[in-house]
Amino acid sequence: MITPRGIPVKVLNKLVEELNHRSLYAERHSYSIRMMHNGKFVASLHLYPGFNEAVLRVYGESEGVNRLVVEVVRELVRKHLKDLELIVQMKPLSF
Repeated sequence: MITPRGIPVKVLNKLVEELNHRSLYAERHSYSIRMMHNGKFVASLHLYPGFNEAVLRVYGESEGVNRLVVEVVRELVRKHLKDLELIVQMKPLSF
């Protein structure tokens, strides 16, 4: 029998808290975390614990902000979600 894996809520909330302390306003809904920088959405992190993956979609307008997001998220995923592989996708926003 296969037992579904999950991520404890305390770990998810700690991840959001640390993102907020790193100049990335973050909010979480289930296994998705959206991040803002200077009032604009710049990235989202989608966690798939059953597949051992974390997908970071970066869509900021600035190379500097995009680099900041990737570095911070990479560090925090290593710290809190060691079992997940981080996949980074650059997704330019189009309106």
